[in-house]
Amino acid sequence: MNQNEQIDNQEERGYPKIVDTRLRQLYYAIEDSKCEALVVTHVPHVRYLTNFSGSSATLFVTENELHFVTDDRYEEQIQTELFPLPNLKTHISRDPWQLISDKKILKDTSTIAFEADQLYYSEAILIRNQIRPVKFKPVVKMVEPFTIPKSPEELENIEKAAQIAVQVYDKILEIIKPGITEKDIDTEIAYQSRKLGSENDPFGIIVVSGPRSSLVHGIAGDRKLKAGDIVLMDFGCRVKGFSSDITRTVAVGKATKEQKSIYKLCYEAKEAAIEEVRPTMNGKNLDAVARNMIEKAGYGDYFQHSLGHGIGIAAHELPIITFRKDDQVVVENCVLAIEPGVYLPNKFGIRVEDMCLVTRNGGQHLTKAPEELLII
Repeated sequence: MNQNEQIDNQEERGYPKIVDTRLRQLYYAIEDSKCEALVVTHVPHVRYLTNFSGSSATLFVTENELHFVTDDRYEEQIQTELFPLPNLKTHISRDPWQLISDKKILKDTSTIAFEADQLYYSEAILIRNQIRPVKFKPVVKMVEPFTIPKSPEELENIEKAAQIAVQVYDKILEIIKPGITEKDIDTEIAYQSRKLGSENDPFGIIVVSGPRSSLVHGIAGDRKLKAGDIVLMDFGCRVKGFSSDITRTVAVGKATKEQKSIYKLCYEAKEAAIEEVRPTMNGKNLDAVARNMIEKAGYGDYFQHSLGHGIGIAAHELPIITFRKDDQVVVENCVLAIEPGVYLPNKFGIRVEDMCLVTRNGGQHLTKAPEELLII
């Protein structure tokens, strides 16, 4: 196959050019870590590099070759799914390390790095003993920094997932009324998501109401909605492996002045952060944009979680937009979920979450929550 044919084939298979960039960056990172190879075991990372959508795979990255190993369940699937990466070799085995040993793939390797933040300690010990005399070196966050900026193809999938989530929310508004349970809403969100094209839920759906709406990550229960309740719904959708994440808060029948005021505060804090975000900005400083507004209004003690996070194949990715870390940097073409909230214990909670694309000119909305608290 000549070079032009290879490029055409890559484009037909949806091969984002950014994958080559990620691999080049990865090779440099491996060298900087004083290793000759890296094993990628975290499935979302494997997908970013190969397009594999299954649940089990191991990718060995060496100086000259990529060795992809999965089991026989996916033997047929990978024939059409994997990116046509240069020097990619595929293997079918239930024991990737035994295969690597039998084929002597690491024969010229003295040290191989592994994702220490993604592999159980007990498993790492077993592998280390199996591959001796090759050294097994733990590294953290080696792959993920290179997956933060998204390609145009990836952004298209994220935007579609966001659009589906907005459509789901519109459908859910039709069923919210006194007497319906949190579980009813949870079930309808899942149903409408699939019906409208979502592959699955990127994370557990959150539906809490009334006094339970102050539970930041509460699970839907049997509680029936009543007039005057706040209902908080946090959910996402997924398209071709890429996720969305939004939170919508509404009131049933009526809303108090305090509820309306806090909703407006959260909305404006979110909007200020999205307007302020720029590439190279420190996540701690972005968090402060919204947090300072909430603290100034007197609710700082009731906003304890991070302002937001990156989003892509995983629902929660780097960078983490938080006051707790000062090493998180926002980059151009990353997607953020910005979600300020105020939670008054045993009273009510309000969170407003939207997704934005980071551009040189600020945050570009991918979703847009209502400006005022919606009363149904």
